[in-house]
Amino acid sequence: MTDGFGISQLVDYLYQMGVRIANLDANSETIELIFHGKNGQWRMVLGFQQHDDVRKLMLVVPHIGTVTTNKRLECLEALLAVNYRIAMGKFGLDLDDGEVRLEESVPLARDSITKEQFRLAFGALMQTVAMYHSLIPRIVSGNMTTQQALQACEQDFFQQADSTQKTDAPTEMKMLPPGTPDGPETASELDVNDVLAEVARILEEEKGQA
Repeated sequence: MTDGFGISQLVDYLYQMGVRIANLDANSETIELIFHGKNGQWRMVLGFQQHDDVRKLMLVVPHIGTVTTNKRLECLEALLAVNYRIAMGKFGLDLDDGEVRLEESVPLARDSITKEQFRLAFGALMQTVAMYHSLIPRIVSGNMTTQQALQACEQDFFQQADSTQKTDAPTEMKMLPPGTPDGPETASELDVNDVLAEVARILEEEKGQA
């Protein structure tokens, strides 16, 4: 194992955040997290990538969807549009089997990352999953256009977040949907506090289902 920041620090961060670890492989320095929610079961894999002197923290959500020949162009257009919208993470496509995955790589400055930096990256990916998990099905099965599917995903997410935070969150932590006064113009302009507030809500929902 590489000296400095490694798997033990990640375990500590996750423990402090109240996130349960499904599988841990100390030899390969990978952690698997499994979440159960309204969008079904999904996984996140955390690990490290070393290239020369550059060490990166990898956060990957595999098999978030599948793109087939059915409406392939529309699905690819939607994924590219989301990549343009979000500030952290990007959707990728396996051309062999059509697997869609969400991933983010964080270069470790001085071979380390603070807990707040980790929480932001972790929370941003969780929020993206929560917002866009139904994007591909809306296009393929729901016969929506790319723009309609994007708007539906974002509207549903903000409506759910708003209804939850009206009762559970302080006023300054409430999320505002795009286009509202004092709200972000697009989903990619969410405030850091909004991201962390939403990931806290998702984790609390996960605990309640345990």
